[in-house]
Formats: sequence, structure tokens, C-alpha cells
Amino acid sequence: MSFRHNQLLLLTLLILLTACARQPAVKSPTETLIETSPTATNNWLNLQERTPYPHNTPLPATERTLIDGTYAKFDETWPQWWACRRCADYRPAGGIWKLRFDQGVMRIYYNVTGWTSIASYEIKGDRLFLFNDPYCPDEVGEYRWRLEDRWGLADRFLTLKLVEDGCSIRLRGENLSAQEWGACFPPNEMTGASDHFRKPVGCEDPLPSQLRGYEVGTLSVDVTVYKGEARQFVVKPDVIANANSDEMLSPEGIEVRHNDESIPYGLSRVLWGEGSWVEAVTSEDYESIGVQIFGDYTIGWARVLFDSEEVWRGNTAEIWNEFGRFGGYIEVTSFTPGEHVIRVESLGFDYHPVTVAFFGFSHTAGLQVEE
Repeated sequence: MSFRHNQLLLLTLLILLTACARQPAVKSPTETLIETSPTATNNWLNLQERTPYPHNTPLPATERTLIDGTYAKFDETWPQWWACRRCADYRPAGGIWKLRFDQGVMRIYYNVTGWTSIASYEIKGDRLFLFNDPYCPDEVGEYRWRLEDRWGLADRFLTLKLVEDGCSIRLRGENLSAQEWGACFPPNEMTGASDHFRKPVGCEDPLPSQLRGYEVGTLSVDVTVYKGEARQFVVKPDVIANANSDEMLSPEGIEVRHNDESIPYGLSRVLWGEGSWVEAVTSEDYESIGVQIFGDYTIGWARVLFDSEEVWRGNTAEIWNEFGRFGGYIEVTSFTPGEHVIRVESLGFDYHPVTVAFFGFSHTAGLQVEE
């Protein structure tokens, strides 16, 4: 056998081994979650360690200013529930925005997608100047600022009135000046010592009581949580009813309903805000009824109710993820014949959207993810 022939055999073997190594691992329904989406806490905390780079303007003096502190606002418009690598920076969108001024460094964060930015700032009288922003290093933004004190007797709000700012096709100015920013710090030392002051939405993390739901072993039905998209399973639901029944009628014997706060998104519905819901009702003879949560990493906390009983609660992004898709299928079984209602509700306290793809129905209980 020639030397060249041996080389070809070796090259072929290496190609085969590389191809095998790149095959994605198959996940089972009981496998522990390995990877999660960007989280609010991590992104916000990591941002505090970053400082601006002096692109074209020297860094300002490291000293406190009159507006130093952390602020938050809640944008009530629709959120950005989709992943986007080319969306414009600073684009206003629904959800929590946090803003911090700290000794010449401005930090800003969008809770839904985890987007962040940083810049230098200076205060001159009632003017705020922003510069050294990595998204627009050549731009200098100018604003009139006002921090309502009300003699320390009420909540404090920071108002930024746009003078001129061309950063990110003027979206930075639109975002910062669209509404007032609530202060996450107390109006005076007395209320600060007692911690008895109203903190704006977005200043604090969810309470432990909000994260707790049903107790395992107390349910009247059986619940199974599957990782993945149920239509791709080996044994999949017999009947599918899309969450957005306005776009496609549900199969006979099934009614899908939603409240006005949920957002149509193709054949799916996006739950947004506390208590936003979508549900399916049927009296057909099924042994398995479930719901598919399926979206981008932006999806958050929700709960599932079956005949008004909470049967599951959790962060939907942490059920499963693969190839940039997140969520899972939640199946309810062991219920008696009759009319049944399965509902998904957004818990809202984390201010993340939840994308509901469809409801599934089977005449035999139990699905199968793989062979």
C-alpha cells in the first residue's frame, strides 16, 4: 500500500471522527438542564464591573454627581420577545429598563433581552452630557436633567429632556427621554434607614414567595414535563390546537381562548404582563392534555392551571434549550372524563414574555421523546 494511499485513509478517518463528534447529544425527558439563557441578575451585575473606553473624549473625573444612583422604568408597550442580532441598539421596547449613574459612568440595561450599554457622562448645571458609548463612540448626547426631590417627602424621579443626541439613529435619546425614571434609592436618610419607601418596578428581584407554586404530591392529576418540541417526538400528541386560534381555527371539539393582553405572533400567542393567559377547553374523550411553550431565550416565568388548579410553575426558559430555542411540553394525565380547561398564565413578576405555541391532546396518556 503506497504512502499516498495511507495518507488518504488517515484523512478519511479524521473526517469521519470529526463528523461524529459534531453530532448533537440526544436529550431525554429526565436529563438535567445544562445551559440556560442570559439572566437579569448576571447581566446587570456583570455590567457593574465594566468601565467606558475613552474613544475620542477623555474619561471624566471619578467623583459623585447630583444624579448618581440607580433608576428604573417600566415600558408598558409590547416587549421584544424574539432574539435579534441586528436590531438597533437602544430601541424602546416593553419591559424593565435600569439606568445607573456612578461617578462618571452611565450603565443601562434591558431586562427582557439582557441588552446592555455603557458610557461616560458629565453634569454641567442642568445639562447632562453622554459620550464614549461603544455603540456611538463619536456622538455626544445632551440632555436637560431634573431630579424631583419634593423636599425629601415623596418618591424621587429623574427626568431627562432631550436636547440633541444622534446615537443609534437617535434611539438613545428617544429611549432615555420617553418617560421619567424612578429612583431605586430612598428620598431621605430616615426612610432609607427604615427601608419603608416605594421602590419602582424593576429595582428589586422577585420575592421567594413568588417563585413557589404547587407542592409535589398534592396534585389531583399527574404532570410530566418534557424537554423539546412535542411535534418532533417519536410519540407526539394526536391532535394539535394552535395557541392563536384567531389565525387558525381549532380542531372540532376544542376551543382556544385568550385575554386581550396576550399578543398574536403567527400561530402562537405571547403572554405579556401579570395574569395574561391563553387556554384550551374540551369535553372530548382524551387521556392526555398538554401545552407547548416554545420561544427564544427571552421567555420567562409562567404557571399552568388545569381545571383552575395550579399544576406547574417555573421559568419556561429553563425547561430545555437547543439550537437557540427554549421551552418544553407540559402534559397533564390521570383526570376523570368530562370538560377540562388547561390554561397558561404569565406570572409577570420577572417582566419576561412567554410564548405559547399550541395545546396537545391524546387519546392515550404518555408521549415519547425518542426511540
